[in-house]
Amino acid sequence: MNSRLVPLIALVVVVIDAVLLATGVIGPATAFALFLAVEVPLGAIAVTGYVRRYRAHRADTGTRADALRALGAEDPYIRLIGTEARTLASLARWVTRRPDVPDGAAALGYSRGTLGIPVAMAVAASIELIAVHLLVPWPEVRLVLDLLGIYGLLFVLGWLAGRIVRPHLIEGGELVLRSGTHVCARVPLDAIVTVRRDRRLSPTSAEIEADAGGGASLALPGPEGTNLSIALARPVPASVPGSPWSRPEPREVAVLRLHVSDPDVAARAITQAVASAEATPRPVTLRRTTPD
Repeated sequence: MNSRLVPLIALVVVVIDAVLLATGVIGPATAFALFLAVEVPLGAIAVTGYVRRYRAHRADTGTRADALRALGAEDPYIRLIGTEARTLASLARWVTRRPDVPDGAAALGYSRGTLGIPVAMAVAASIELIAVHLLVPWPEVRLVLDLLGIYGLLFVLGWLAGRIVRPHLIEGGELVLRSGTHVCARVPLDAIVTVRRDRRLSPTSAEIEADAGGGASLALPGPEGTNLSIALARPVPASVPGSPWSRPEPREVAVLRLHVSDPDVAARAITQAVASAEATPRPVTLRRTTPD
């Protein structure tokens, strides 16, 4: 059986079992018997497949983190779980006021002016949750819909939090561009040629667009477009967020167009970081040579 099909079947069976139990179609004894007869074997097969693939990646990469990244790169379910985990982590960071900014890194926020739509979505999800709870007369169905509504509300709030607690970063000789939980590009500071304030009304969604000269540019806009442009001396790989289960497709870009909360502050910070990187002397390795 296809290794990607087994986890999907196991998940579908779990959902069906839970819905039938919650709606009273089957009793606890039947639900437990179904769990033992179907879900446990399918879960064991799925876990065995993941362990085998993880070990293969571990043998090739050598580190646990690299093996997990390689496994996630080839498996949509791992990508989906990872995306949702990072989204909920963003919500936790927002509540506890712990932005994802490492020590020594400079943060460049991009949430100002972009939160209107997600806030409206969160309000609409809250109203829908309350309305469903009050209007649905069947307790079992109401419970299922309430759980789905709470999950949807948490996901919207987590997506909103991600834009606040995960800003762009200047760190370790790189400009790290992010869109919520997705890292779009890591740009070496020595590849940056110019940084300028540049107001553009389109596009209004993250994308990689082809330029007239045959190259490509990365656009990370807000609802009103972009306000900062960065030209690069050489192309760098970049990607934009897609579906939670989809694999990002990196492309080479030579121009970056961003929406940032304060373009003047961002341009000054990037320019100063580039100048500081250029002024930092590179270590020289001395090699001892043996005379002939």
